[in-house]
Amino acid sequence: MPQIPQQAKFWGIRKPEIRILYLITRWFNGLPLTIRGEERRIGTHHDLPLEDLFRADNWDYDYERYEHAHERLLNNGLLQEEYVCRRKIDWGPTQQGRKAIREVLKPWANELRPDWADKFATGPLFGDPNEGVTHRKGVEIAGHMIPQMAWAWDIQDRGRRYGVEWYPTHRGNSCHDLHVDTTERMDNVGVEVVTDSNNFDRLVNKWRRLQNEDRLTLWLFDRRETACRLWNELDYRDEFYLDGQFRNHGNWSAKAINRKIWRSSDTYRGKPSEDIVQTVTGLLEGDDDTIQDLFEEYHSNN
Repeated sequence: MPQIPQQAKFWGIRKPEIRILYLITRWFNGLPLTIRGEERRIGTHHDLPLEDLFRADNWDYDYERYEHAHERLLNNGLLQEEYVCRRKIDWGPTQQGRKAIREVLKPWANELRPDWADKFATGPLFGDPNEGVTHRKGVEIAGHMIPQMAWAWDIQDRGRRYGVEWYPTHRGNSCHDLHVDTTERMDNVGVEVVTDSNNFDRLVNKWRRLQNEDRLTLWLFDRRETACRLWNELDYRDEFYLDGQFRNHGNWSAKAINRKIWRSSDTYRGKPSEDIVQTVTGLLEGDDDTIQDLFEEYHSNN
C-alpha cells in the first residue's frame, strides 16, 4: 500500500478506514467482486452490507478487525445507512465521504479505474462527482444491459467501447448520464437517472433541455412516486399536459405511467413523447426483456 496521504489526517482517516473506503470505491466504480464463487457488480446485483463485501475473494481482511473503523466512518458522517433498491446498506458515502475518498484515495486511482473511463477521466471516484449509490447503480445497470440490445451500436476495440458514452461532458448541462448510439432504424437513446425528488426546478429544467436533444430519453427513477411527481410538476407548470394528474402515486406501475405519458403527448402535443420511464429497481430485478419490451411498446404506440 502506498504511503498514507497527508489529507487523511484532516479527515481522521487511518489505514483501516482507507481499506474500507478502497473496497467501497471498487464496488461503486463498477469493478467486479467475486463473492462465494459468483462475480458480482453494482450494475448486476443487489448491494450487500459491508461485512459481506469483505468476503470477496482475494480480499485478505477479516471484517471483525475493521468493525470499529467502520463505526468511526459512520459516526464521522463519511458513510451512512441507506436503502438502495429496497435493500439496506451500511456503507453509502455521504457528500463529505465522497469528498474524502476523492482526496485520500488519489494514489490508487488507476487501479480503481472502471473499463468505461478513458485515460483523461480522473478518479478515484469516476463519473459524476455528486452522485450517490442509487444514482450510480442506475447508470451502471443501464450501461450493462443496453449494449446487449440488438438495436444498440456497441463495438469494442482494443479494450475501448464505442457507441455507448458514459457521463458525456461535451454538451454541457444538457447531457444524459449515458449516450447510446443505435442502428439506423431508431432514434439514439439517452439515459437519465433521477434520485432527487425535491429540487423540481432542476428536474424541470433538465427535462426541458433534454427535449431539444435528438435522442429518446430513458428515465430511471429511484421510485415510481418520483416519476409521478415530476410529470405532475411538468403539467402544473404547463410544460407537458397530462390527461389528469397522477394520484395515489404508489399505485402506478411503470407500464401504466408510460402509457399515460405517451397518450397525453399524442392528445395535447400531437407528437410522440420522447420519454420512457422505468425505475432503477425495476431494471435491476428484471432481465433483458425489461428494456426490450419497453422500447417495443414505445415504438408500437408512436
